[in-house]
Amino acid sequence: MSDVALAPEIEALRAAAERLAGRELGPNVRRAEGEGRWPAPVLAVLEGFPLGGLDLPSRLGGVDAGCLAKVVVLETLAAADAGGLPAADQPGRASGAVLACPDRGTAEQVATSCLAGTAQGALVVVDPDNGAETSPVRVEWAPAWPPLRWAWVSKGDRLRLVEVPNEPELAPALAFQASGGVSVAGGTGADALPVVGDWQLAPGGGLAVRGRARLWAAAVAVGIAQAAFDATVAYTVERVVFGKPVAHHQGNAFALAAAAAGVHGARLVVRDAATAFDEGDEHAGFWATQAWLETMDAAFVATDLGIQLLGGHGFLVDHLAEKRFREARMLALLAGGRDAADADVADCVLDVPDPLFSAQE
Repeated sequence: MSDVALAPEIEALRAAAERLAGRELGPNVRRAEGEGRWPAPVLAVLEGFPLGGLDLPSRLGGVDAGCLAKVVVLETLAAADAGGLPAADQPGRASGAVLACPDRGTAEQVATSCLAGTAQGALVVVDPDNGAETSPVRVEWAPAWPPLRWAWVSKGDRLRLVEVPNEPELAPALAFQASGGVSVAGGTGADALPVVGDWQLAPGGGLAVRGRARLWAAAVAVGIAQAAFDATVAYTVERVVFGKPVAHHQGNAFALAAAAAGVHGARLVVRDAATAFDEGDEHAGFWATQAWLETMDAAFVATDLGIQLLGGHGFLVDHLAEKRFREARMLALLAGGRDAADADVADCVLDVPDPLFSAQE
């Protein structure tokens, strides 16, 4: 059997994140949504963590804690409130692009600005079947803070970095309201966004960039799903309908059991994919994308069940069920959504060895 226990140093990070989440994030969820950002004391603590640099090497201003440490902390914070994570964690979903950038000076500039909280760089995934050499850049959604200064564009194994206008348009924050939202639409010709760099990565490099972005989303989704499941169980074992708790009705009990297995399985595949990145596995991007696909399904089931079993209460802001459902659905739209993820894994599935079968050879 695989050893799923966390190393002591990662467990210490997880415990610290759990204390912060329980003390500051959980009690202030709706307030943070209304203000469009997490409380200043929380952000100050995260700067000292430092959250954004956990999975970055020291050459980029990070602390070399590794990808596994990062996903564990993301999951823990998201279980209390995921709303401010996209803004508070920079470079966040774009960390794979920063790591893959062949121009070290450019990578250091972007990473340093992101870690300092003075700028952010969004990640845009473009369909590789789009025949245009340089497709117009459209950032559908990015956090409203820090200022959006760059956009990384991932298309197949090609990576571009473009500058973003000083005043991106405000976008409706349909989820992650504690991060706000902006959008950018780049045209062609005179309206095109200035290109900082354009690089052709090694085979598989693009999938690694997108895989890290998806792994970020998957880790956050695991935390959201676990919180949704815990809240649903707490409610349904107390709420009595037709003489017994809601959770004890057979159909509901089966659904809750399936959701529990799904969330736990998602946690394992996310941590396994993170370990693949830490170990330098050349197929880590593939495993991260597969983990994202599994996690999005598990998160949808858990958050949807939370709404269904709470009944009418599930749609009210008095409970967090509706918030968690919105966040889980939005995570499924990032990095090109399911279509792009399916295309990525289908493109390379025959070339990726399964470690279970390889071990038996």
